[in-house]
Amino acid sequence: MDPTAEFVRLWTRHQAEVERYLFMMMPRTADVGELLQEVSVKLWEKWDQFDQERPFVPWALKFAWFEVQKWRQRQAREKLVFSDGLLEQLNAVYENEVSLVETRRRALEVCLGKLNGQERKWVQLRYSKHGAVKQEAERTGVSMHKLYYALEKIRARLLECIGETMRQEGWSDA
Repeated sequence: MDPTAEFVRLWTRHQAEVERYLFMMMPRTADVGELLQEVSVKLWEKWDQFDQERPFVPWALKFAWFEVQKWRQRQAREKLVFSDGLLEQLNAVYENEVSLVETRRRALEVCLGKLNGQERKWVQLRYSKHGAVKQEAERTGVSMHKLYYALEKIRARLLECIGETMRQEGWSDA
């Protein structure tokens, strides 16, 4: 794949995650947009050094971390700057959360693969387009109440399956 296209694909997919990280690390939300742009530029400048075999998000978060540190140095004269200790704690918490989310996402993929075609279709409709469940109910002649009840049962099975898959695979959930 074209390196530029691959960068754009990964950055577009994970930019919101980096932005959430910056919101957590910054005392003023108004500064997040500027820092996000700086991170984006740095990622592009260093793209040729990215190891495609490794996850993109932790790599991107390291750049975000350094941009936060540079911002802190520039803002050191102001009173509202998070301490190094607090930032390190927030960073550690966020890294654990990113890892847990990725582990749960992998387990969800396994569990979605266990659903039958109709169930998978209903889940995709529920989480992809507004109003799609109503249209599916009308198309199939199934009442919306029954369809939502079926979705609730599917969600419960998925939740149970995710926990079981994580335990069987030895994936940590904490």
